[in-house]
Amino acid sequence: MHKSLVIIVCMALLSPNNSAWAAGQSCQQIQAAIREHGSIILRYPSGNGGSIQRYDRFVANLNECPAAFNTLKIRRVPTLDTDACPLHICWNND
Repeated sequence: MHKSLVIIVCMALLSPNNSAWAAGQSCQQIQAAIREHGSIILRYPSGNGGSIQRYDRFVANLNECPAAFNTLKIRRVPTLDTDACPLHICWNND
């Protein structure tokens, strides 16, 4: 768990300045930005209905993931036009 957190923080710090706020864009706009840039850091509200904000790095394909990750996982985030926009995150099945 600690190792994964360190990797995620390092990825966020080393990633290009491709960031967005999900609530202000449509699902299609966010997916297009991910395809264009390869990856983006996206801020979105947590699914518990509270005011907690989440940040994740979403990727176009597995080539955008560090070597420690071996697959992609779909995370659904709320956007301007849907409550469940499907986006890919890097994931490790180990």
